[in-house]
Amino acid sequence: MLKKIAPFMILLASAAIALAQTATSQTATAQQSPDPQQQQEDKAKLEKKAVALLEQVVTDSQVLKLPENKIRVNIAAGDLLWDKNPARARSLLTDAGAMLGQVMMEVDRTDRDDMMTLNQLRQELVLTAGRHDAELGYQLLHSTQQQPQTQTTTVGPGRGNRQVFLDQGSNLEQALLTTVATTDPKFAYQKAVESLDKGDFPTSLSSILTQLQTKDAELFKKLSDKTLNRLASDSLLASRQATSVAMNLLSPGPMPASTTATQQTSTAASNTNVRAPILSESAYHDLMDSAITAALSVTSMGPTNNIQRGGGGAARVMRGPQQQQQQNPPDDATVRQNNARSLLFSLQGMLSQIDQYMPERAQSVRQKLTELGVNTNTMQTTGNQYRTAMQQGSSDSLVTAASTAPPQIQSRIYQQAAQKAIDEGNTDKALDIATNHLDEAGKTAIMQAVDFKKLTMTASPEKMNEIKQKLAALPSDSDRVKYLIDLATATQKDNQKLALRFMEDARSLIARRAMNYNDFQDQLKVADAYATLDAKKSFEIMDAGIAQLNELLSAAAILNGFEVDIFKEGELSLRANDDLVGMVSRYGAQLSALAKVDFDGARGCADKFQLPEPRMNARLMIVQSILGTQPVTANRVNPNFRVFGR
Repeated sequence: MLKKIAPFMILLASAAIALAQTATSQTATAQQSPDPQQQQEDKAKLEKKAVALLEQVVTDSQVLKLPENKIRVNIAAGDLLWDKNPARARSLLTDAGAMLGQVMMEVDRTDRDDMMTLNQLRQELVLTAGRHDAELGYQLLHSTQQQPQTQTTTVGPGRGNRQVFLDQGSNLEQALLTTVATTDPKFAYQKAVESLDKGDFPTSLSSILTQLQTKDAELFKKLSDKTLNRLASDSLLASRQATSVAMNLLSPGPMPASTTATQQTSTAASNTNVRAPILSESAYHDLMDSAITAALSVTSMGPTNNIQRGGGGAARVMRGPQQQQQQNPPDDATVRQNNARSLLFSLQGMLSQIDQYMPERAQSVRQKLTELGVNTNTMQTTGNQYRTAMQQGSSDSLVTAASTAPPQIQSRIYQQAAQKAIDEGNTDKALDIATNHLDEAGKTAIMQAVDFKKLTMTASPEKMNEIKQKLAALPSDSDRVKYLIDLATATQKDNQKLALRFMEDARSLIARRAMNYNDFQDQLKVADAYATLDAKKSFEIMDAGIAQLNELLSAAAILNGFEVDIFKEGELSLRANDDLVGMVSRYGAQLSALAKVDFDGARGCADKFQLPEPRMNARLMIVQSILGTQPVTANRVNPNFRVFGR
């Protein structure tokens, strides 16, 4: 133990001297304001470098063997170039569509992984194009459409036992409509009205309304009125799409009367993953009343194996594999019962909202659930309340959720509440939660976190011995790295020399070769913390990490097909759901952050990846950070590659 902590004890001792010296030597030197014109010139030069690097990546991608890798480069490049050169960007996206269409014609549709990869690529391509040009998005949606399959095919047992995965169908079209709504709300409005007039209920309606609410109040009112008029109880029973739309509108709650639409949806309009309240309290009341009326018409649990609930939409009735594709469609009565059942289980997760806005009907919902043998205090309900508390983001909301949670998860939520209180700067509240609700181990962890929080806010020469003792008592070097970075961050503004001393201490702990992925992650944390203090040291840490990653990738190439499976036809497959691929991606992401400090340094560091695939990925991330373009987020099983695989 003494050998481990001796290096940073020495550094901390010298840090105490640095603190005293710096405190007396600092002067209030006025900083000259940067010249706006010079800033614009520097920005233009940097963007010019980024575009040149992007064109080089596109050229280099021609040597790639895997079509999926080439397609991903084209998608990323088209996205990044759109504002600079729309014609070039359109050409890249169109070429990607052509390549994807060809691969779809040749793919083995019994291969689950290949089908998943192509569906993800198609989603990224269509949504990326749609974000810039609605017509191009719809063009690529149709040109990459798979031919419909007439049946589900299953091959023999073993690894080859795969089922054909059918095309994404209307789901991707709805996602495209949601994307288009952010840039062309009038186009999205027209599409939504066309669907409603045909008796359909686009699942993207709530997202379109969110965008229109801040961008076109007149169209928002027209579409919301039209939508609510169609969502009567009978429509909810007749259409699975209608139940989904209704629950998407109800789950965020109503807009407070005192809050303007702009205030409510300013965040959601810029982030389609955030669902903001859309309905007024009166409209919310009416729609909830219709939903409850429809839900109460259910008469039995039905022949379901389970109920699957998503993140806010209607619950989905799931059936066994033999029922996935019924030869005979269900009759009208069955459809209505299925939809009523779906609504009831969705409302089960909204009982607290029903209690608040329609207390007169809350007992009826609980009674119906009881009649069907459903426990209204299930883990699912608690999970919904917990997710709501996390979204609200306060220690108070977490404490409230914990107070009614089942015993088996109550302690975990209280621990989250205490940690949240620390993050909020309310250490007294964190200690109170820990004292009253956590066991000894949890209480000790929170008290330790509180101690360090206080130390980071009050570092002084008199407290250096205390800091050394606290660090020495930590269970791992990873914990020491975390708190040393916290100390450096807290002291950087007033005493940069002391911050550097803390960082040198952290650096000494990650100087050895990484023994696992957690060690790599600690290296990235230290490199990131150094960025604004001493970028040169950031790149030194990154260089060492990339050198070791190159060794691991070389070993993985030899072991491919045995212990690992991340290469295909001798090329690193960027779809691989693998820890090594994920770490390579995280190094690329860190280089993209460093590029804002030193573009040439980040590019030179990226070039040290020996394989072209991770090198191009890192370069694309660098370009993305400079041009300020955020990639489309696709529903991916593998989130490893931010640019290639998004």
